[in-house]
Parts: sequence; C-alpha cells; structure tokens
Amino acid sequence: MKIWNGYGSEHSMNLVMVGHFKSIKDAETAKELIDNLQNGLSDKIDVNYRNPLTRFPDEVMELLKEQEFFQLQPSELEQFLYDNSVNIENDKLIFKTDESDVSAFLKILLHKEAKVQIYSAHDYPDEKYGRGK
Repeated sequence: MKIWNGYGSEHSMNLVMVGHFKSIKDAETAKELIDNLQNGLSDKIDVNYRNPLTRFPDEVMELLKEQEFFQLQPSELEQFLYDNSVNIENDKLIFKTDESDVSAFLKILLHKEAKVQIYSAHDYPDEKYGRGK
C-alpha cells in the first residue's frame, strides 16, 4: 500500500477585493478592461504547469496592446481563466473569487487608479461583500 501526502487546495479562499474609484465611470472602465481581457484571453491561454509561459504569445500581445495594458507577466495570464465575479456598485468594483492568486486583477485596479481593499470573507464575515451578501 502506498500513502501519498501532498498539498491540496480543496478549501476556498472566499477572497474579496474592492476597488474604490473616484467616479462611477472609472469603476465601469476598470470592469470593461477585466471583461475584455477575460473574454479575449479565454481561447488564447493554454495552462501547462510543466512548461509555464515565459513569453506572451503574439495574439496575447496584440490583445494587450489593443487594451493598452502592459503590466502583466506571462505567468499571470491563467488567472483570467479562474472563476470569479465582478460587479459594480456605484463607484466601487467588487471582485470575488475562491482563488488566492489575484495579482493580475490587482494590477488592473491599480492601473485604473483605485484604492484597493482585499480580505478573506472567511476571516471577516461581517464585511459588506462576503459570500452570500
């Protein structure tokens, strides 16, 4: 009999990231960039953990140029394939996911001049944007 010990990520992070913007228009512009990248990258990214991306494929580079967004690293592209929700509430963009690797989305919010709050709703269940709220 073999017993395997290893790391698993079966629990959810329940991560909430809130971008506070100067205006509703700024929040909408950030959401539009996230939507454009998620939709545009979905068929251009092949996650291969044995050979991770070290360079952007040409079609990905073209999409990033179109969006005028150059802060990403190739290793961050797979974050756009993760399940998440992005909603606008007045001048706030509320990003929720079960993942802990969210640097690509943080970069977008900072690029669009947001003040950012990040927390696990497991640890702060009384916050406004936790799961189920």
